[in-house]
Formats: sequence, structure tokens, C-alpha cells
Amino acid sequence: MSNRLVEFLQKVGSKEVAQGEELFRDGDTPDDSMYFIFSGEVGIFKKRPDGEKRINTLGAGSFFGEMALVNSRPRLATARVLTSTARVAVINKEMLLKLAGSSPQFLFNLLKYSVSRLLAAEDKLQRVREELQVEKRNRGVV
Repeated sequence: MSNRLVEFLQKVGSKEVAQGEELFRDGDTPDDSMYFIFSGEVGIFKKRPDGEKRINTLGAGSFFGEMALVNSRPRLATARVLTSTARVAVINKEMLLKLAGSSPQFLFNLLKYSVSRLLAAEDKLQRVREELQVEKRNRGVV
């Protein structure tokens, strides 16, 4: 991410968030915002039948929450600050469009990051499918 872009995001409005504070929860109505992390770490948690599980840890230079901003669907996970504090910028739809116009590199990075997460999820899903097939074969169910 370019220094110019980081400076722009800092001017737009960043906020300090305390450890344990949630930026959004799994199932929340989308609020047309995504987040960029300047410092600290944010954990991404997903509801499971046996409780909540951390599925990712994001640090400085990462962004998250873009899916709710782009497709206006409920949040798919919970984002919670893991470190004593984290400084994040909140990017709304209007700001995203400005960034896209003034910094195509930002939009490309956002797309690249989103696609890499989608591919990682697809790989994980494929592994689970394969494990289930092996399990079925071991039990004699085909």
C-alpha cells in the first residue's frame, strides 16, 4: 500500500479501538463500511455449533469487511480487536468510490486480497469435502 494512500486514509478518519471491542458481529445488518488496520491486530471469528472459532488474524496494512460494503448482505463473521488497542480507518461506500477513482492501486489491492481469501476458502472447502469422502469410505458408505 502506498504511503500516499495510507496518509489519505489517516486523514479521512481513523479511530482507536480497545482490546475485546467488536467492530461488527456475525449476522449484523451491513452498515456500508469496511476497515483498514493501521496498527494492532483484529481477529475474525465465525459462529460454529460448538461455539465461536477464530478463522483469521489481521494486522497493520490489512483490510476487512469489504463484502458487506460491496454486496449489502449481513456480516459473515465477527471482527474483534485482539491487541491492547488497534487503530483502524472506517471506509464507507462513498469513500471507496473516491479511492477507486484516485487510486486504482487501492482497488486492485482490495480485489487481489479478496480473491486470495476466496481461493483460500475454496481450498479449505475442497479439503473438507475430501476428508468427508474418506470418512464415508472408511464407514462403508459411498
